[in-house]
Amino acid sequence: MPVSPTKGYFAELPRRRVGPILLFLLPLLVYLALTLYQIDLPGPNYDEAVEAKAAVQLVRGLPVEAHRDSTLTLWGKRFPLMIVDYVGALNTYGLLVLFELGGVSVAAMRLWPLLIGALILWLTYRLAWEVAGLRVGLIVALLLAVHPSFIFFSRQGIYVTNTTVAFSLAILLALWQLLKTGRMRWWYLLVFLAGFGLWAKFIMLWPLLATAVLAPLVWIFRRHFGLEPAEGFGPRQLIRPGALVLALLLFLIGLSPFLLFNWQTGATFDHFLGTLSQSYYGIENTNYLENLAIRWGQIGDYLKGNHFWYLGGSYIDLLAYPAWLLGFVIALALLLLRRRDPHVRAGAMRSLFFYAYFALILLQTPLTPTALWYTHLAFFSPVLALGIATSWDLLFRQFRPHLATTLAVVFVTALGLSSLRADIDYHQSLAASGGYADHSDASYRLSEVLAAGGISQPYALDWGFDAPLILVSGGDINPIEIFGYDRFDAPDDGFSDRIRPLLKDSDSVFLLHALDRTNFPGRREALEVIAIEEGIQLETIATIRERSGAPHTEIVRPLLP
Repeated sequence: MPVSPTKGYFAELPRRRVGPILLFLLPLLVYLALTLYQIDLPGPNYDEAVEAKAAVQLVRGLPVEAHRDSTLTLWGKRFPLMIVDYVGALNTYGLLVLFELGGVSVAAMRLWPLLIGALILWLTYRLAWEVAGLRVGLIVALLLAVHPSFIFFSRQGIYVTNTTVAFSLAILLALWQLLKTGRMRWWYLLVFLAGFGLWAKFIMLWPLLATAVLAPLVWIFRRHFGLEPAEGFGPRQLIRPGALVLALLLFLIGLSPFLLFNWQTGATFDHFLGTLSQSYYGIENTNYLENLAIRWGQIGDYLKGNHFWYLGGSYIDLLAYPAWLLGFVIALALLLLRRRDPHVRAGAMRSLFFYAYFALILLQTPLTPTALWYTHLAFFSPVLALGIATSWDLLFRQFRPHLATTLAVVFVTALGLSSLRADIDYHQSLAASGGYADHSDASYRLSEVLAAGGISQPYALDWGFDAPLILVSGGDINPIEIFGYDRFDAPDDGFSDRIRPLLKDSDSVFLLHALDRTNFPGRREALEVIAIEEGIQLETIATIRERSGAPHTEIVRPLLP
């Protein structure tokens, strides 16, 4: 059995299920209070609403718009396989259940990722408890439950595909249980989750590669980690023919929607091959070191929690970043200075495991088919908190038990209040702003104006209108995207041919973002040029504004001579 390196009051609590569950209720309730408050704000972002789009259509009995028209037909209904080339429709089916039970709404949509966030909180708590003791589990859960990046990304968790974060933690726990018990069911669960997670979002490859590198090293140096595997267990059990075949089968079952999609379209591999050197949004993947420097800077922002400008402000958690950096120094120093003490050495090695896991994921993040977005860093919330909790608690355990407990309480209180202050500031700003740009609650007002005007199929001349309006209107408004995805930086060659006949139809209504809110540039200007060429005047029916008064969307129609 693995040897616990932990000592102290919480580590010595009886390992009954009731006690740890009751302890977990405290961070869970704090998490729910911070995430459920004003859950309809900010307005739905396209990247979260797009996964709800097919669920709305299925609930309403509307024709399902599937990505690349790739579906599985069952019981006379078309079920989409993927949302985009590298994101599966897992969230869509979770939302389908919630919409069937409680109706279509933004609040119902966000309940799904909040539940996943609660699962992530539990898995992080359980992993820390198994690896470093119950006190560390409580510390990490309390820190994670209030950290701004975890809270506000969990509120829009579909936006960051937080299901993959849960899968990565579950895989680490399954590995631990496999080592501890030797039961092969944990191995089979692990490989199924690996395939299923890759379908959910192919970014799951990052933690899988990190795990694949570290797991053999942990096995080789298991005595340094204080690990004693179950009697008779060893890696050879995993490569027996029967075990290999079953593991491969379960992996392929988990991955099967992704495989079916690519059998139908081949799109994922074409997408990645087409963006090897330069991403869709112009990121040069060949500039690896420059991109890595950007990512490292983003990690600092992520720990500080100051990257949510679109909520109405930018606020800083002052203590999380220095606590994480110092945690690495503490773990490394204790490993070097107390390496003859097996408990301290094991605790330090286990803490450094989480820093190594972080580093291996970070090294993969500069390569992207899209852009260097903060959303990709959602993987790091649990592992950053695990690094902080395990390293600092190891330091506290160098003192007498009662003093160690006191230091742990003071530490959690200080870091928790630092995070909580930023959380409250963000909530106050969000209540005033309603969100900015693609996260603005202007989508609610836009839906109301379109519905009042009997406009059910406006033409979207920018990215960001379609899915949010379908969600907010419950499927009553279905924008038609005509801006063109083939080019990001300018209208594609077929843009003019799509626009000219629409300008000659007096019933046509176009949606345009304000200039400083535009995502795909050049479409507004091209529309105006074509209208002049056709001798047609454009009339602005309404301007939808953000709560600040800044224009967000214009509703435009042609005035025929």
